[in-house]
Amino acid sequence: MLVYSPSYNTDLRKYGFDKPFALDRGQMVLDALQQEYGRAIPYLLPEAISLEDAGLIHSRDYLESLKNDESWREIFELKEEDLLPPGNYEPLHNLLGDILLKSGGTLLACRKALETGLAANLGGGYHHAFPDQGRGFCVLNDIAISITKLRRKHLVERVIIVDLDFHQGDGTAYIFRNDPDVFTLSVHSQEGWPDEKQESDLDVPVYSEETELYLEKTTQGIDQALSSFDPQLCLFVAGSDPYELDILPGTRFLRLSLERLRQRDELVINRFHDLKIPLAMVFAGGYGPDVWRVHHQAVRHLLLKSGILAQ
Repeated sequence: MLVYSPSYNTDLRKYGFDKPFALDRGQMVLDALQQEYGRAIPYLLPEAISLEDAGLIHSRDYLESLKNDESWREIFELKEEDLLPPGNYEPLHNLLGDILLKSGGTLLACRKALETGLAANLGGGYHHAFPDQGRGFCVLNDIAISITKLRRKHLVERVIIVDLDFHQGDGTAYIFRNDPDVFTLSVHSQEGWPDEKQESDLDVPVYSEETELYLEKTTQGIDQALSSFDPQLCLFVAGSDPYELDILPGTRFLRLSLERLRQRDELVINRFHDLKIPLAMVFAGGYGPDVWRVHHQAVRHLLLKSGILAQ
């Protein structure tokens, strides 16, 4: 049910910079579960998608631009303070292999969800990548690539994306804006980045003074989406950046407790599992040393719900 590779743990210092977005939350989750249950939790190793797969969504010119390190600096929003002292570092474009692998993890998690009902890629969720540009730390839109590839292989027709990252899922909203068989639901901070939002099939904006209404608004959004759309797969973008201990300055508009986020993730997993709609979860945003705890409780519940772990 779980998809992961030790290669997800990318050491950005080898590339001459350091940013908090690349902390390996997946290994932290697996380590915590092993300590909790006294045994290692098995996982499937993904294979990298191909550049041809990436081309299902992204333009040839954009993919070609990823050979240029300047493109990566822009996507990762690198500032002077992020750079390490001059040295012999690997070129940034070598990071593409890591992104292709993590995108393959999302595709495999979707396949396993269709087979077993529940699955998770312990990474991925690059929902800010557009067909002709990457941004917001997102290089390839693994969500859109996976859905498109599955549909081309006739494994699924109708997919709902339930995006609960702090930030609107603008890239996926744009990509599927004219596709009646992909429903994009985004519950996000209205005051947070991106300043220019796209139009999802259903946007549920949350303002900073509405923290107490977060679960209610999320529930209403899912209810409304399912009242008009009958999905065969749910891709759950379970961002941990609404967590009150997230360190990204821009997430200050929405500060949710660990307990509130546990309720959020259990709400989504339970709803689709009870409806017998396969669900694949990806991690998406989450910044700093504490956000892995949000994913830990979500993955734990997913494993409990499936019967792999016992209470």
